[in-house]
Parts: sequence; structure tokens; C-alpha cells
Amino acid sequence: MRKLAVALACATMLAVCHLPARAQSSVTLSGLLGSGVSYTTNAGPGGGGQFQLSGTHAVPFIAMSGKEAINGDTAAFFRLSKYAFLDTGLSTPFESYVGVSSNTFGTVSLGSMYDLLADLVPFTSERYTSLLATHPGNLDRTVGNSLNSTVKYKSPAIGGLQFGAMYAFGNASSTTNTGRAVGAEVSYSGGPVQGVIVLESVNGVPYAPGQKLGITRLYGIDFSGNPTASIFQNQDTASAGIAYADHGWRVMANYSYTRLSAAGARETAQSIDVGAYKYVTQQLRLGGGYSYTSLDPYKWDQFHAHLDYALSKRTSLYVLGVLQVAGSGQLAVMRNQPPATSSRQLVLEAGMTHLF
Repeated sequence: MRKLAVALACATMLAVCHLPARAQSSVTLSGLLGSGVSYTTNAGPGGGGQFQLSGTHAVPFIAMSGKEAINGDTAAFFRLSKYAFLDTGLSTPFESYVGVSSNTFGTVSLGSMYDLLADLVPFTSERYTSLLATHPGNLDRTVGNSLNSTVKYKSPAIGGLQFGAMYAFGNASSTTNTGRAVGAEVSYSGGPVQGVIVLESVNGVPYAPGQKLGITRLYGIDFSGNPTASIFQNQDTASAGIAYADHGWRVMANYSYTRLSAAGARETAQSIDVGAYKYVTQQLRLGGGYSYTSLDPYKWDQFHAHLDYALSKRTSLYVLGVLQVAGSGQLAVMRNQPPATSSRQLVLEAGMTHLF
């Protein structure tokens, strides 16, 4: 399979790069930064409320990207980017890749980049409110995750249809997948209707069920004594999304089915997500959504809403709220947060974002 992936990438790169280069090139610095003040219930050692500086409304990043027009059909490109967290001043790797695109043959990219399940992001309501509204545990990877050592291909769009495939080379030192990852997708965009179906398998994902899901037992393993203990699990996901966007409205729905395996045991997770937003004026957007996730015998209900007000084309103010209700005996836990002290947790946040 690895040899086939390498051969496909090399053949496509040669096919689109055989003409001499008379290039027009450009390099762009871009990013999205944001910060806000949030209030979280049932947090901390005492289980009370907690204020903190955060910024969960959007993925904060800084990117340098470049493009070189080789001819009228073909261009080379690259991207180097990092997450940029304003509350701590820290940054971590995001995406880094190079590639070649052709109107005739499609696009090939190589490096560390979003996997195909990230194409479900615009079809999940959480995308427009907060990272905290990510489907619990992000087992279906629809919040958008990168994979190291990845080769990805996207076909040209024909009649609104587009196809994609990817292969990621796993290795023992990888922080994203110690085993191989493969995926395929088909998407459609025509007028106000958009849709996508993705099948993806990722092996050797480092995962801490107690910390990320707020549960004490999975795969027959008891995590109550060490909630931060990690395992390596395989994730096979089928996910579909559909959206309708017109007259300032966007209505979306997403369903995912994930088969999990680790330590000789198997589990099944499912999520359903519905949501919408509406531009009340050119500056004001209101939206929200609901998701339900099950991982037998565990379950989570999540509700969220947001208000955005654009001060300019680049700068916006926002307020948002996310409520998670976990099943009996569970602890609520939102993305990149420690587990709550009960099965319910509410986060309210207000802040600003700046796009450049």
C-alpha cells in the first residue's frame, strides 16, 4: 500500500510538472487570532465557577503560504503554519506541506496536514460557535486534525463533484498516528446545496480516554486510578455532512459512525449534529446547534449558541455559550479542558477575533 501511494504521488507530480517554469510567485502571511474571558461552572478542585482568559471561538493560527504559477494550468504551493495561543504566548505546529495543483489533473500535497475528515468541519455546527462544542472526545475527528507524513490527492471539480484520497505513513515516533492512515471522499457543491461523505481509517492514535471523555472504563481497562493514562487506538470512521446556504442562512447536519479498537477490544461511537446560523444584518450573525454522542454505555448531549458582531471586515466581537450534559456516572469534559466535577458543565465566553 505504501509503494502504491508513493507511486501515485510521484506519477501525478511528474504529470503536472513536465513543462518548463516561467513563474509568477507570491508569499502571504495570514492568520486568525482571538482571545476572550470565559466563565466555567463545575470547574477546579472545589467544583465551583472559574474565570479564565481563553479564546475558543476559532482556531488561532499564523501561517506563511506561497504559490508559484508554472503555466496557465499548473502551480506549485506551500504552507507553514502554527497554532498561536494568546493566553499563554505559546505556539505549536499546525500544518506544513508542499504540493502541485493542476486544473486538469487535480492537486497533490505532501507533508503534515489536515486529514480528509477535516472536510466535515463546515458541516458541524460547532465550527461556528466554539472548539468547546467539539463532539465529546473528538472520536470522529470532525473538528479538524492533522496527520504527519501524509500524501493527499484532490481531483478537479466536475459538475460540482470532487473526489479525494489520502495515505499517511505511520511511525513509532509520530505524535498523530503510529500506524498507517488511509481515506477516501466524495463531495458535491451546487448552488445552495453542499455535501460530503468521508471514509477514513487511522491506526495507532495516542489517546487518554479518562482525560478526554471523562469516563472510568473503556476497552475493559479501568482508568479511574490514572485518568491521564494513554493507549494507542485504531479509529475507522464513516461520516456524512449536508448543508444548505442561501439568503444569509446556513443550515447543516452531520452524522458519524466510528469503530474503535484497542487492547484486543472493540467499541462503537456515533454522533449526530444539527445546527444553523443567520446573518441578521451584514455585521450581526446569530447561530447555534445541538449534538448527541454515544459510546455504549456512555452518552453526551451538547447545546451551544453564539453571537458575532463585525466591527470591520477583519475584526469581530463575540459572545458564546456551550452546555454539555453527560450521562449518569460520567464527568462532563469539553475539548482541551480538564474533566468537570459533575456530569454537567456550562461555559460562557466573550471576546474578539482578528483575521489578517
